[in-house]
Amino acid sequence: MLKHLFKLIWKKKKSSALMMLEIFVSFLILFAVSTLAVYNITNYSNPSGIKSENVWAVYFNFNTESDSLRLIYKDLVKQKLKNYKEVESFSFVSNNIPFSFSTSNWSFTNKGKKVICDVVNVEPEFQQILGIEVTEGRWFTKADFVSKNTPVVISRKAEEELFGNEKAIGKLIGEEKKYLVIGIVDSYKHTSDFQELSPTVFQPSEKWDSNMILRVKPQTDADFENKMTKELVSLGKDWSVEVQQLESMRESKNKFVLIPILVLFIISGFLIFNVTLGLFGVLFQTISQRKQEIGIRRAIGANQNHILRHFIGETAVIATFGVVLGLFFAIQFPLLNVFDLSGKTYILGILLAVIFIYVLVVICAFLPSKQASQIYPAMALHEG
Repeated sequence: MLKHLFKLIWKKKKSSALMMLEIFVSFLILFAVSTLAVYNITNYSNPSGIKSENVWAVYFNFNTESDSLRLIYKDLVKQKLKNYKEVESFSFVSNNIPFSFSTSNWSFTNKGKKVICDVVNVEPEFQQILGIEVTEGRWFTKADFVSKNTPVVISRKAEEELFGNEKAIGKLIGEEKKYLVIGIVDSYKHTSDFQELSPTVFQPSEKWDSNMILRVKPQTDADFENKMTKELVSLGKDWSVEVQQLESMRESKNKFVLIPILVLFIISGFLIFNVTLGLFGVLFQTISQRKQEIGIRRAIGANQNHILRHFIGETAVIATFGVVLGLFFAIQFPLLNVFDLSGKTYILGILLAVIFIYVLVVICAFLPSKQASQIYPAMALHEG
């Protein structure tokens, strides 16, 4: 059967080559889209480690670079916030507040291995406000601020990259300045829900970078936000204060990531749709040119199912050549570690692309093949 199909494909190599090229291009498009989908779905399925409901981000702007003056401002703000019954807790934090467009990172070392990590300078209350779960060890307290080696809490990803299979709790990292690992958190995705888990280091800091987060009681409305903003502004000369809800910031960052992906999917879908129309056209034309062959097959005993299976099988064999050619290029991505994605992501992308191609081919081939199976011998021979 297969030998016969190969002979027929070779005799019609011009039209077969066109179909193979369309399948090849479709496979590459589907491979790219599937890999991107697998990557983002995998990242989205990982917990963020952040509870952003009822959390506000507060940005202060004042004209001073003096650390001592900033500490005075910090005390003023703390005293004011403690008077609000709507505010449950608050923490001063470095510029890289979750879901903002700000990042901060530098490298940490362990036994000569250097890893670039996201660094977040926070106060002890930061963990409680965002509901960050420490799965090993503990979070730092005010007493840790005077420790000889700065205590840090690191993410599981940072532990894996710095220590491999070893446990990080109680060990030092860094070169000139040493940091003592006292806790591990499994997840912390601060850019968006589609972020890949990355090495992160939390360290205690009393320095104020003019940003803070605070947790408010549920159903706290915009009236309190306006009141708090005005009263905080009044604390200093030429101050400005901006308040944003962390949940809204999270949604904005998710849209920022999601919209380009949706645009790519729409463009890819449009291309696949055009390829599908091309396959339909080629198959219908092929069948119209092979009516005599179909008539002879029917005359010598082939029934409708035989004709249907033959044309679908022939199209599937042609598709296989296109897929094999596409696989040659696709397999280079995990082998060469292109874009630094995991091999599992690429393999799943390849499998999804292969499945989708064969589903697409069967759908495209079914209607023309069904039409071919309904051609009667006398009609085919008469038209021929």
